[in-house]
Amino acid sequence: MLLRWLVSLAFVAVSPFSYGVNLTFCYEDKELSPAYMGNGQAVPRHNPGAAIEILRRADAQIPQVSFTYVRKPWQRCLHELKKNKVNAVIASYRTEREAFMVYPFNADGSVNSTVAISRFGRCIVGKEALYQHIQARNKALSLAIPSGYSAASSIDTKRFAIVNTSSQTEAYDLVMKDVVDGSIGLCLINGEKVRAYPYSQELVSVYPPFDMSYGFLTFSKEFFTHNSHEINLIWSLLGTMPVAEFYMEYLEMDDDGIE
Repeated sequence: MLLRWLVSLAFVAVSPFSYGVNLTFCYEDKELSPAYMGNGQAVPRHNPGAAIEILRRADAQIPQVSFTYVRKPWQRCLHELKKNKVNAVIASYRTEREAFMVYPFNADGSVNSTVAISRFGRCIVGKEALYQHIQARNKALSLAIPSGYSAASSIDTKRFAIVNTSSQTEAYDLVMKDVVDGSIGLCLINGEKVRAYPYSQELVSVYPPFDMSYGFLTFSKEFFTHNSHEINLIWSLLGTMPVAEFYMEYLEMDDDGIE
């Protein structure tokens, strides 16, 4: 019995799994295409969204780390990150978040955008006449934007009247019916131009983007303290991955092909 116990203890000591880091990643339980697909707490096995595909690739390429995925309301994810009940989220940079969240920084103290998991540019979009009106500045313009859409805070409200809608689909429907002049849409992914919005054949983007957002894989302070080596491996890998390709693939999918 003693010999069997010693053998078992030796196996655990040398087993690669005994040195592995278990990382719990929390993300929103509402669809946020193309990053996250589907609604609810279940994590889709197929076509879960570009951001999840990227993390799964990192999980496969870094054997020291094992990812677990959970879906919760966004504020709940942040609350549990503060308590270290979950270990990581994807978030934009905000100074106040440094109190409980660790971002990838450069040596000069700036946030390292080269390892961001997403770099999105959003443009004002509308019918061809919208571009002409913006250039000429000859009329007041209205934009339909979903309520709570953070990018809306970058809109010049002196030039544009904001009409709140319940969804992005409703916003584009109002544009197509000429109820409003335009909306806003994803037009740039990691430096590549895209037409990532409904009715993209009928609508045009007004470049350059009025808003740029960066999504970083961030970690709780406690988790980073104990696993900084593995986290830096993940950030380094993200900096070399062609992450734009993951988002492009989802944007090219037909609606019927998304599960």
